Amino acid sequence: MDRLTTLVRRAKQVYQTEGLTSMLRQAFAFVEHCLFEHGSYWLYAEPTDAMAAANEADFLPPVDGFRFEIVASNQRADELEADGLEFRSRVPNGRERLDSGVVAFCAFAGHELAGTSWVAMSRQAKDTLPERPYEVDFSKGEACGGDAWTNPKYRQMGVSVYRTLRIHRFLRERGVVVRRNASRKGSVWQQKLAVRFNRTRYAEGRYLRILWWKRWTERPLRQ
Repeated sequence: MDRLTTLVRRAKQVYQTEGLTSMLRQAFAFVEHCLFEHGSYWLYAEPTDAMAAANEADFLPPVDGFRFEIVASNQRADELEADGLEFRSRVPNGRERLDSGVVAFCAFAGHELAGTSWVAMSRQAKDTLPERPYEVDFSKGEACGGDAWTNPKYRQMGVSVYRTLRIHRFLRERGVVVRRNASRKGSVWQQKLAVRFNRTRYAEGRYLRILWWKRWTERPLRQ
């Protein structure tokens, strides 16, 4: 029942932000995804001090009523929702993730959710994210990010760049030196971020799933 509730809320969110056509397209894609999934990915590692000298004020998105919140507990999530900010109502799977230690980085336009990104600093936390099973050495100051999303109304406005700056500062303050992530090949947005934040593309990953059978392989790249 919890899974069904999450899916219904997600469909409602897509309908409200992206329209009926997008919701139906994603619904059909989800059905296909349940049966079969495959993809090729670039694996990236980025130093959290890549833009440590940057002035964050210079990167504030030109979004009316812009507000940024770091949500590291369900108590904080409840407080934001009580203040009228869209979090619980727009992030139906947030409770489990926050309980496991994942941290949410949220941008708001007034009370509307403008974008989210998640960061895991432990194996338990990573397992609650829809991430591919690439290796992250949490014991050596590494973390990973995933499930980033920006509201279509606020794309191309620098929300993801500002969000990444705040993520890096948060991780540096906690002794994390490298953030790893995986992105599908062909993602122009990820390639732009890779250049800006000095990401190193260190491997190619391939994923295949047929019903419950899964396979993940990594091929290191020459540096």
